Amino acid sequence: MRRAVQAAWRHRSEGREGGMVLIEVLISAMIVTFGVLGLAKLQGRSAIAGMESQQRTHALILARDMADRLLSNKQNAAAYLGSSYGSGSFSGCNEGSSLARDRCAWDAALRGSSERLGGTSVGSLRGGRGCISTVGDGRYHIVVAWQGWIAGVAPSVDCGRDAYGAETYRRAIVLPVRLPDLGAS
Repeated sequence: MRRAVQAAWRHRSEGREGGMVLIEVLISAMIVTFGVLGLAKLQGRSAIAGMESQQRTHALILARDMADRLLSNKQNAAAYLGSSYGSGSFSGCNEGSSLARDRCAWDAALRGSSERLGGTSVGSLRGGRGCISTVGDGRYHIVVAWQGWIAGVAPSVDCGRDAYGAETYRRAIVLPVRLPDLGAS
């Protein structure tokens, strides 16, 4: 009888141990699942941050390009003023004065017309817009605006305002340019 009780007790405790192992395996699997889901979300956010960074870098390159054009044609700097760059309002980039070619080329660059994929311009910013304004005394602001991938804080400049749906998706950089006055003493 004693042996029968001991055998029954041993069998009962082995069953409990097997159940505990199963619970431990389920908890471990759940922890691993949450970890993998967290890594997947982190990967997605990292990809978006990379795209936002690439767009900002491209905007800076485009702004610097127009600054160089403005500096090389400073006697006609006021003729560069405008807020419709990137909207496709310029045409005939190979015709006319260097001013007309500069304005047209920058407009085309903002629209991404240098690279096409299946008839769609893909070589630039997402909805790129450019604005050039004067702030007086040979000083200009070159603004490049575009649509971001995630909501953020709306920029304080007006370039591209109301062009991207919610203002929290609008991004903008401002490049101040001062034209040198070489004739002053």
